Amino acid sequence: MTDNNSKGKYNWKGVLGYAFYDWASSPVPTLHATFIFAVYFTTQIAPENGTSYWGYMTALASLSVAFIAPFLGGFADARSVRKLMLFIFTLIGGVSTCFLWNIFPENSFMMQALIISFISIFAMEITFVFYNSLLSSVAKPNQMGFVSGISWGFGYFGAIACLLLALFIFIQAKEPPFGLTWDNAGPVRATMILAAVWLFVFSIPAFIFISEKKTNIQKISPVKRLINGFNIILSIPGLLRFMIARMLYTDGLTVVFAFAGIYAAKVFDFPQDKVIMFAIAVNIFCGIGAIAGGIIEDRIGAFKTVRLSLFCLLLLGSGILLAPTEIWFWVFALLVGIFIGPVQSSSRSLVARYAPTEHRAQIFGFYMFAGKSTSFIGPAIYGWLVMFTGVERAGMLIVLVFFIAGIIVLGSKGPQKFNEN
Repeated sequence: MTDNNSKGKYNWKGVLGYAFYDWASSPVPTLHATFIFAVYFTTQIAPENGTSYWGYMTALASLSVAFIAPFLGGFADARSVRKLMLFIFTLIGGVSTCFLWNIFPENSFMMQALIISFISIFAMEITFVFYNSLLSSVAKPNQMGFVSGISWGFGYFGAIACLLLALFIFIQAKEPPFGLTWDNAGPVRATMILAAVWLFVFSIPAFIFISEKKTNIQKISPVKRLINGFNIILSIPGLLRFMIARMLYTDGLTVVFAFAGIYAAKVFDFPQDKVIMFAIAVNIFCGIGAIAGGIIEDRIGAFKTVRLSLFCLLLLGSGILLAPTEIWFWVFALLVGIFIGPVQSSSRSLVARYAPTEHRAQIFGFYMFAGKSTSFIGPAIYGWLVMFTGVERAGMLIVLVFFIAGIIVLGSKGPQKFNEN
């Protein structure tokens, strides 16, 4: 491949469409699974053992994604339907999130809330199998760090914008719009419709501007395709080890995403509006970190960016666990945000650099497997520790354990250098 091809101009329409999908999709898990509905569920729908129930549901969703993602990725590669599959699961995720509007603050709605939340979380996680595989369609190898970082940054800032709307239009409004009342938690429930509409509207540029690269691979059975995909990973020195390390440190991040809002509410007595302000502040730092990390990655490499960020997360995460006051909690949480984005973004671009184009969705299916196959363990242990000890801080210990394990397995040497020729 020539320099002109590998280091040419950016496909700005494709980059814009790619970044806007992150902008569109990030508010759904942010409002639903982390900062608004999750807190609503554990404080109003199931105040007794709600944290544990939410943890078990999140664990089951992660496990389901882990085992289904490689098959769906292989299918999308074989049929060249990555964008179509992205559209289908985006639709499922948005519609199911809308249905959370029907969940009232009564214990009788607990099971319904868990089932619908499971569908939403599952669908939104699956979208990233196809979305991640499309990175190479909009960025050349030497551009992937920047494009991945920018899009991840867009995701955080999209979540911020949507959180601000949720805060000022619904949560803090003296007179909530549309006849909503606090008697039945109407403003909180309405934020789920807001997240879904946001997803549908802002994902449109992705489906217009991203041009999927067609592949022509042999039509074989799903099981054989799965085996072939795993063999491809084995053929790239160091990639399997990286996948295993990612499995571990992503387990820690899964706990953070699932319980950050709950932790703030339970440990430091954050009310709903303060949880949202906390979410906005953390996402600002995450967005800045993701964009800066993408720029740094194109200079020092994805592997070094991931490794450095993990060390910082371990150190600052310990600060969150031991924070004696709310002020210290804020300080460490905001600093943690700076390094969450680079870990996620650089992990994605690292795999995109190595995965063959014709098998990219399937490799990202295994990437999701590595991120989800054991991620049920973290939320489950978190829920069990909190239930057993009655102390919310105890659950956060598992995050540090996963970060340490991830750093050890990651080692000091990344996969073999990507060959652009």
